[in-house]
Amino acid sequence: MFSFMKKEPELPPIDPTLVLAEAQECLKEKDFDSALEKFDLLCSLSVQSPLPLLSRATCRLQLKKYEGVLEDCEKVLMFLNSDINGHEEESCTTVHSLALMRMAKAHKELGNLDSAKSSLMRKNAIEHKLGRNRVDDDGDEAAEDMVEKERQTAEEWKEKGNAEYRKENWTLALEFYKNGLGYDMYNAKLHSNTCMTLIKLRRWSQALKHAEQCIALEPDWVKGYYMKGMILSGESKIEQALVVLRQAAKMEPGNTQIKALLDEVESRVEYVESRLRRRKPAKDKEPEQPEQQKADDSGNDNDNKRAVEDVDSDEEYCDDDGCRTPRKIKLKVTRADVINTAMELAAAAVGVAVVWWFVTQRD
Repeated sequence: MFSFMKKEPELPPIDPTLVLAEAQECLKEKDFDSALEKFDLLCSLSVQSPLPLLSRATCRLQLKKYEGVLEDCEKVLMFLNSDINGHEEESCTTVHSLALMRMAKAHKELGNLDSAKSSLMRKNAIEHKLGRNRVDDDGDEAAEDMVEKERQTAEEWKEKGNAEYRKENWTLALEFYKNGLGYDMYNAKLHSNTCMTLIKLRRWSQALKHAEQCIALEPDWVKGYYMKGMILSGESKIEQALVVLRQAAKMEPGNTQIKALLDEVESRVEYVESRLRRRKPAKDKEPEQPEQQKADDSGNDNDNKRAVEDVDSDEEYCDDDGCRTPRKIKLKVTRADVINTAMELAAAAVGVAVVWWFVTQRD
C-alpha cells in the first residue's frame, strides 16, 4: 500500500579478510571458478595491494582466460615492487617478477611469442638486478643487456619528466616519471622526482610511498628523509616530521634546505606546546564566585558599579577551550524568577479567558 514504507534490509559490509580466506580455500581445493568469483569481489573494492590482482591473474591463467591475465598483470606492474615468498620454483622473488612470469605464459598461449620472450627477459632482468636466482652465462648476458636497455629507456623518460617539471606541468611530468619507473623500478632518482611531483600536487599518501622507496634504495641519500619530512609536515604530522628531519640534519648538518624546514617544524611544535600550556591552567582554574551577588542584596553602589564594568568590558579572558575571547554578559536566573514569571503568565491567561466568556454571554 505504502511503497515508501517498505525499507530494504541493509547488506552487511564486506569483510576483505574473510573473502580472501574463502578464496584461498577455493584455491587449495582447485575450485578456480569459485576462487575467481571471490577475487572479483576483492578487486571490486578499493584495491590497496597488488596481491588480489595477482591472485586473480593466477585463477584466470588456470581457466585459460589469458586476456584477463594480461590485464591484471599490467595493473600489478603499476604498484611499487615488493618481495614475495612461495614462488621460488618459478625463480620469482618479487611481485613484478611473478606478474611478468604470468604475462609470459599468457602471451605464449595466445601465440605472441615475441611478447612472451620480452616479458620473460624483463622478469629475469629484475631478478638479475637484485642478484637473485642467477641463470647460466648466456642468460646472464641477455639479462644484463635487458637491464642496460631498460635503464636507458628509463633515463629518457626521466629527462622528459624533468623538462615538464621545469615548466611546472606537474601532471605530465608525473606521467613521464611513472613511465620511467615502469622500465627501472629500482631507480632512486626516478622515485625522488616522482615524489617531488606528487608533493607539488599535494598527493601526500602517494608521495610518502615513493619517499620511503627512495630511502630503501638509497639509505645514505639524505633527500629521501628530507622529502619524507616535508610530506609529514604537509599532513600536519609535525612530531613525526620532526624526528625524520632531525635524522636528516645529522646526516648533512650543513644542508640549508633541511635546516630551514627543520626550523619551521620546530616553530610549529613550539607553538602547539605553548597553546597546550596556556589551555591547561584555564581548564584547571576554578571560576571565582562574583562578589556582586552581595551587592545586589545590599544595594552597595560601588559594588554595583564594579559589576557593570565587568559585564561591558572588552577585557579578554581564557575560556574553557583555552581561547582568548571578549568577556560576554552573564545573566543569573533564579528559580523564584521562573516561578513568578509563570504565575504572571497564568494570571494573564485566566484574565483573557474571563473577558472572552463575558463577551460571548452578552452576545
